Amino acid sequence: MTRRGWTLLIAATLLVAAIAYQNRMERAALSLGPVAFYAAPLVILLLAAFLLGMAAMLLISLPADRRTRELLREHGLLNAAPPAPRPADDTASAPSSERGIHPSADHSANDCRSHSV
Repeated sequence: MTRRGWTLLIAATLLVAAIAYQNRMERAALSLGPVAFYAAPLVILLLAAFLLGMAAMLLISLPADRRTRELLREHGLLNAAPPAPRPADDTASAPSSERGIHPSADHSANDCRSHSV
């Protein structure tokens, strides 16, 4: 992590600690249907709400994440699953020497070197 990242992390931690310290005596009532909490610490309620929001976003984003991973696998951009086996082609899988091609003559189409003096 860079120095800027550490500075931002420390600043955010100090800000959260300052807010928690200033609200340490604040109490709130929370009603969850049949269950009600009276005089619950506000800091604990905020932390719980934050964590529940993170969990909800994780659960909501799972289907989209699965679709994205499947598309990436289909296009060969994610190596999590092995590619589907291709039909065996005897001439393509044989080394160039067995196919009657001299190794020095096996050049690609993109090899455009000029041999000028």
